Amino acid sequence: MMQILILVKQIGKRKPILGEMAMPLPHSPSTLEELITLIVTLEVERYNSGDAAQSKVLTALTEDQIADQLESGKVGFGARYNPNRQDVVGAIENACLSYEDGLYKVFINDREIENLDERIELQDNDRVMFIRLTMLAGRMW
Repeated sequence: MMQILILVKQIGKRKPILGEMAMPLPHSPSTLEELITLIVTLEVERYNSGDAAQSKVLTALTEDQIADQLESGKVGFGARYNPNRQDVVGAIENACLSYEDGLYKVFINDREIENLDERIELQDNDRVMFIRLTMLAGRMW
């Protein structure tokens, strides 16, 4: 078992969406597609398990968290309003298609991984950064 550090950022935002979080991996993936598949699978399984402790404890938000959520238009306490289980295969397909469509970039230790089939060699405590790109709104006249 190995551990990586995950960070999620969005272009145009000062603070990361998800601060550096340690994630244990059962094995070391050899391509970016395998890494995305592994992370999505672990996260969907965690979501589907419905962590009981989280649902019973009221989460207090700091002023910074409220301000960050106001920017997106929704302030929430992490409550889960959708009781449906999520589909792992669909989530993996969506994550890979989103990467291919250029909706986000992936960096491992500050080096961009440019293709899903690119070989990677993860070590313990490597930093994996997902950068969500902002789509421009508007019309072409």
